[in-house]
This record gives sequence, C-alpha cells and structure tokens, in this order.
Amino acid sequence: MLHKFVGGDDAAILDVMDKVLTGSLKFASAAHFNDPFEFKFKSVAPSRDRFDAWHRQHHPERSAAELENAWAAFAGPAADWNTSYAPRANVLSRLFVLCLVERWDSHLMWSHYTNAHRGFAVVYKPEVIDTLAASADHVGSGHVSYRAEPPELRWFEASPGEMLGPILFTKPTAWSYEKELRIVRAGEPAGAIFVTVDPSLISGVILGARAPASLIAKAIAARRSRPDLRVQQVSSGGGYDLTLVEVDENLKRANHIL
Repeated sequence: MLHKFVGGDDAAILDVMDKVLTGSLKFASAAHFNDPFEFKFKSVAPSRDRFDAWHRQHHPERSAAELENAWAAFAGPAADWNTSYAPRANVLSRLFVLCLVERWDSHLMWSHYTNAHRGFAVVYKPEVIDTLAASADHVGSGHVSYRAEPPELRWFEASPGEMLGPILFTKPTAWSYEKELRIVRAGEPAGAIFVTVDPSLISGVILGARAPASLIAKAIAARRSRPDLRVQQVSSGGGYDLTLVEVDENLKRANHIL
C-alpha cells in the first residue's frame, strides 16, 4: 500500500479529509517544496560533437543558425546561467509532484507532516500509480534515490526525459527515512494541481495518535457510506514502536496520548 500524510489545523483538516476521500489528490509545485535544495544538479557541459549529434537525432528541423545560437548558450559568457540556474527554474515552475510513501510507521513523518499526530494518512492501493501514469501530462513516476551529492545533468547524452529523470527522483540522504515514491506531471506555473481518481483506489485512513474527536467522527462517518474503508489509529504497544488499532463506532478515542 501507499500512504500520503496530511496535516493542518483542526478545522481545516476536516475539509481536507472530505476532499481526499472523494479521490482528490494534490500535486504540489516543485517550486514550493519545503526543502529548497531539492531538484539540484551538477551541470556537465557537452562537447560540440555530442551537441550536434543529439540535435540531429532529436531536433533535425533546427537550422544551422539556430544551432549556433544554442551552442553559444553552453560555450558563451552566460553558460553558467543557461546550464544551471535557468533550467532548474524552468523545472521548478512547470513540474508538479505527488509524494507517497510505502511506510506508515515513521515517527518523523507523523511529527512533520500531520501537525504532530493531529492529522491522518490516507492509504492508497498500488493501482493508483498506473491510473495517474495514464494522464497525458504524466512525466514520470518511481522511487526516490537518496544520495550524498546531487546528480549530474550530462547535457545531450540521452533523451530529454532520461536526462531529467535523476534530477526528479534524487534527494539528499537525510531524507532516506521517508522511502518516498513520487509521481510527476507537467503543467503551467501554479501553486498546485488537483487531480481526481476513483475513490475505490483508497483502501483506508490512519488517524494520528492525537487526532481530535471531530476527525475521528469524520472518518467513521465516511466508513458508514463505504463499509470497505478501513479506519485505524496510531498507537504504541508500550514501547517506541508504532502500532495500529482498529477504530469502531463505540471507540471515542483509540489512544490515551496527551
């Protein structure tokens, strides 16, 4: 299963759960990620032979004058701007990312992404990946690789999509605990893109250990209209390990965590 952690203040989180359970998914702008060091890369300039060969294969329609102007961007005085800053700015403004994780039992994710356990995690069936990949705006999807150094962008040594892939799916090693899987789509510059999938792709919700009574009631009400929706809450078996308990109609609060 795949999980999306959701947080917010106690009033807003109720509206968010309503939207989520109808199948709404938020693709956040790459420009607005909380870590400003994401999507970094080390630019590796091409040789002129490689530059020409790549354009013969991928853009044979470009004139000799156009090619000379393009080469000047890599070999001229503004090469650093044209090969590092400008491409990254374009990526950040036009790509949107949905971040999912395969694990639900991370203390850090519950603390960071669910307003200190007052939110919830929505549980998606793996088929949601194929559904989202069918979109015409789909750029790519896959597991994130965690590395100590940014990936290299080796200009004109692969197709545009292959060159971009490592940039989209690499993060610093400090984030490796997340075990993230992300889906990327393209769009015009905006704060976010919302996509709706069939709600049957949602198998359940996991409530944070401090989920307010109103959020618990909202999840139970959703299950009344959809009996197959599983509602659980984070608990602890007396140690630090996180466990899950089923939430039923008579359970006002699954935990007694202050």
